[in-house]
Amino acid sequence: MLVSDKSANILLNALRCSLRGIEFGFDEPIDAAEWYRLFHIAEEHRVLPLFTDAVYDSKALKEYPKLQKRFIDAATAETITQARRTGEFLEFFRDLLSRGLRPVVQKGIICRSIYPVPDQRGSVDEDLLIEPDDFRKYADAMAELGLKRIDINTDQTMESAYKDDSRGLYIELHCSAFSEDSEAYGDCNAPFNGALERAVSIEYMGTELLTLSPSDHLLYLILHAYKHFLHGGFGIRQVMDICLFAQRYADEIGFDGVLGWLLKLKLERFSAAIFRIGEKHFEIPMPEAFAKFDDDECPLLNDILTGGLYGVADVNRMHSVTLTLDAAAASKHGQHRSVLGSVFRPAKELAGRYPYLRRRPWLLPVAWVQRVHGYLVKRKKQSSVDPAESIRIGKERIGLMRQYGIIDRE
Repeated sequence: MLVSDKSANILLNALRCSLRGIEFGFDEPIDAAEWYRLFHIAEEHRVLPLFTDAVYDSKALKEYPKLQKRFIDAATAETITQARRTGEFLEFFRDLLSRGLRPVVQKGIICRSIYPVPDQRGSVDEDLLIEPDDFRKYADAMAELGLKRIDINTDQTMESAYKDDSRGLYIELHCSAFSEDSEAYGDCNAPFNGALERAVSIEYMGTELLTLSPSDHLLYLILHAYKHFLHGGFGIRQVMDICLFAQRYADEIGFDGVLGWLLKLKLERFSAAIFRIGEKHFEIPMPEAFAKFDDDECPLLNDILTGGLYGVADVNRMHSVTLTLDAAAASKHGQHRSVLGSVFRPAKELAGRYPYLRRRPWLLPVAWVQRVHGYLVKRKKQSSVDPAESIRIGKERIGLMRQYGIIDRE
């Protein structure tokens, strides 16, 4: 969804007020049509409770009582649902502890804990990092606790998902921080060698949680945002997560070490742009180690607001992912690939999606056929897909990668 300057200003202002606990105010009139747009943008970015927290009592919204009620009802329902999920997850986690299992919790509940009202920051799933050798123990525990393994649409070969709809639980088990098979971001695993040994304990609502060390966790949040950037985009909520986490644990984070890894991965300017957004729009101080980078953060902010939470706001944008992933992968090897080259990928890269290529790489042409067929079927189901528009968006986002020095830099 294209976001006007006015909508962006209102949204960011409201989120700043919510995070800072101050009164919302906006100088220009806000009509009903604008409020409707803001409602949908906030929903797309999964920040409706945070947004509503700031605007529900404002004079501008009170002029439209029905809209005010819609905002309040929807935000309240989301917050209550999240509070229930949180309670169920903590009970589930205690059950794992009772079985002698101590997974490392990432994102999700850890990020919620740093918000003024934690359950206003929603999480559909919870991510657990485990030792690969312990996978069977966890799989057995999931079955015993009533969670059902489900298939998820991912190219990651070292993760699995489990669900219990009756309890609102959706758990993802990860044996590595990122997909080892990804040419585009597989090297993002390097900083997390030994991360499980560096894990720390925190207490949340009376439950002890094992989580990544503050330095590891900040780096993980940034790299996770980068992964989603390549897969279509990441939302303003992830910007808030990163900046709030850096502020909350500033005294415990080794920012120079975090920056060192980001320099190796060519993501220091991308990361600095995220911190700059936090500084300018949410009044969250920028870490000193990143202050020397002065790239314009506005193009990244526009990309974030336009794409929704994970770049799913536009179906054409979703179909442009092949181009951004391929550009990142090619840059690792000093290469440049054509659009067709982005579709007909080598067996090593496609093995995550088509596991039979691991043992039978000669079946690569079969995988290409499946890949093209899958695209055509998806396009038929989503008649609004415009290949030319997808390519245009992909090229535009590749330009953004160049601007922040992620690719094509000496």
